[in-house]
Amino acid sequence: MLFSLTRADLSAVVPADEVVRVDPAAAAQVIGDPDAVGFLSEVGVPWCGGAFQLSASLAAASTPGRLVIEEGGLPMVIDTPFGELGSLGALQYALVYVRRADGVVFATSESADEEYERLNSDVSSLAKLLLLVESKSPDPGLYAAEALPLYVRAAEEIEAEMRAVDPAPFADPDGFWTGFIETFGSGMYPRQPR
Repeated sequence: MLFSLTRADLSAVVPADEVVRVDPAAAAQVIGDPDAVGFLSEVGVPWCGGAFQLSASLAAASTPGRLVIEEGGLPMVIDTPFGELGSLGALQYALVYVRRADGVVFATSESADEEYERLNSDVSSLAKLLLLVESKSPDPGLYAAEALPLYVRAAEEIEAEMRAVDPAPFADPDGFWTGFIETFGSGMYPRQPR
C-alpha cells in the first residue's frame, strides 16, 4: 500500500461508525487483489460526510446502513479496456471500482469525458485522500468569511500531500479529484458538526 494507514489513524479523525469496511470473503470475490481486500477489511475508508459509500453487498455486517449504497442490479465485476474491475461503491456522483489484478481505483460517471478514469493508485490512497479532506476541513461553526481562506489552504495542502506519494488523483486537470478539490477549496463541502 502507498500509505501505511491503520485503523487507529482513521479513528483518530473520524468516529468508528463513519469508517466503512468490507467483509473479506465477499470482497475477495469482487475486488480480488489480496492487498486491497486486506486493507479494506482491516483499515477501511472514511465515509467523509457521505462523499464515499460502500457497495452494500461488500459491507461488513456491523456497517451502518447510511454508509452503504445498494447496487441496484449493477454487475459487481465488469470487463473493461483497463481489465476486470470490481465494484467498490460510489464517490458522490461516480461509481468506484478496484482493478482486480492490482488494486488500482477507477471511477465512471455520466459526466466524465472518458468512460473510466483512474482515481487512485491503490485503496490506501483513496482512504488517505478522504481522510485528509475530513481532517483538514475547517471548523463547521466558522462564518463563511473566516472559513474560506482555510478551505483554500486546506485544498492546496491536500493536493500537495497526495502528489508527493500518489500523483494519480490530480494527474488529469479535468479529472474527478481535481474538480472535487477545487470545489472543496471554495467551501462547497463543509464538514458536518460532530
